[in-house]
Amino acid sequence: MTSSPTLSTQLRNRVTLIVAALAIVLSISTLVAARTMTYNQVDKQLDAAFSRQGRPGTPGKMAPGINVPGMAEGTVIAALMSNGERRGTTVGEGDYEPLTTVAWNELQRVPSDGDKHTVTVPGMGEYRAESRVGSNQIVVALPLEEQNLILFRLTLLTGIMGVLAVAVAAVATATLASRTTRPLRALSSTASEVSRTRLDHGEVQVPAPVEVGELPPEHEVAQLATAFNHMLGNVQDALAVRQASETKLRRFVADASHELRNPLAAIKGYAELAERAGPDSRETTFALTRINSESTRMTRLVSDLLLLARLDAEPVVELRPVDVVEVVLNAVADARAAGSEHVWRMDLPEEGFDVMANTDQLHQVVVNLLSNARTHTPAGTTVTTSVSMRQGRACLVVCDDGPGIASDELPRIFERFTRGDVARAHSARPSTGLGLAIVDAVVRSFGGHTQVESRPGQTCFTVWLRPAA
Repeated sequence: MTSSPTLSTQLRNRVTLIVAALAIVLSISTLVAARTMTYNQVDKQLDAAFSRQGRPGTPGKMAPGINVPGMAEGTVIAALMSNGERRGTTVGEGDYEPLTTVAWNELQRVPSDGDKHTVTVPGMGEYRAESRVGSNQIVVALPLEEQNLILFRLTLLTGIMGVLAVAVAAVATATLASRTTRPLRALSSTASEVSRTRLDHGEVQVPAPVEVGELPPEHEVAQLATAFNHMLGNVQDALAVRQASETKLRRFVADASHELRNPLAAIKGYAELAERAGPDSRETTFALTRINSESTRMTRLVSDLLLLARLDAEPVVELRPVDVVEVVLNAVADARAAGSEHVWRMDLPEEGFDVMANTDQLHQVVVNLLSNARTHTPAGTTVTTSVSMRQGRACLVVCDDGPGIASDELPRIFERFTRGDVARAHSARPSTGLGLAIVDAVVRSFGGHTQVESRPGQTCFTVWLRPAA
């Protein structure tokens, strides 16, 4: 089974065929025009020769009654006199030669119809002849040897030029097509490489973008290459996001398993202790207390994981106008009750304003930020919560003057199971590392975003929300 020719080959073949056809048409047209002009010139000479027959002159040798002086060399005259006498001569260089009977008979066959005719005289060659009938029938013929030689040379020249034109067109078209389709071949090679690459798992590196060379931006091939390179970039970005998601998921599963394993192991251990100690012993009471504490911790952890799972599924959150100042007042009041060892301050506007949010989830955002400050700062730390409007957006800021967050932890502070270093661990209550992840996920579900800035002596979490219309 033969393979189909490439695009460049098809383009070269078709352009070559078009040039060849044009060369043939031009050659034929040139030859026809040249033949017409040369024969017209000969026809005028024939007319001039007949005009001499009507003027008195000296008859030529061996052709009495026929005027031949001034006629071109090689002119042939054949006459049938009124008395039936045959006369004929060929004009030579200073003399006249009689016609042979065969030549005379051939010339006498030229019809006397007023037109010029091309005849082949045996033994003499091709002639342009005309026959006229008056008192005598006279046929005058002019040789076409010189004209035919010119036409032959012209035919040879046009043939050579046509072949050269076709060859040049084939080479030029092949070069141009190869250069123009080079990006297409690169596109095909890159696409084939991508098609052979497994994209469903692991870290994948797509091929380098296709170079368009010197093609202008408006060129179709350049536009195709640009679109393909843009697609490659999107594929690379998508693969990077997938790889990051897989890595994050594996780390999340490992962290979640670790977090759940600890309380489960503790519950199992305390249950065995209570079973050995008996129902009324002090060890049993302590074990049951610890079982309840670990169960509560595990319940809180599972609840946080379920919340994050729901937020990851991007459910439709019904947003309503919520008074952010009222939410902050309630959350700070709860924080004061839970952490009296800290100093709690507020910087609120005189009048409240609404933001687009869910009341319970917004309350959880503020509670988690305040709980994070209480857990990771020492007693006596001042925590200030402020609410304001900045650049048309609602801005909620929770700042503390604690030891700050390590710079290497800031980029991943909102990731799940991220915990502060020992310097910020100032609470006996264990942290699950999910509080700030919940804050970021909930705020994003509101259409807002979170920021953090930290240095020793000042850490600020900023939440940007959409104000209610």
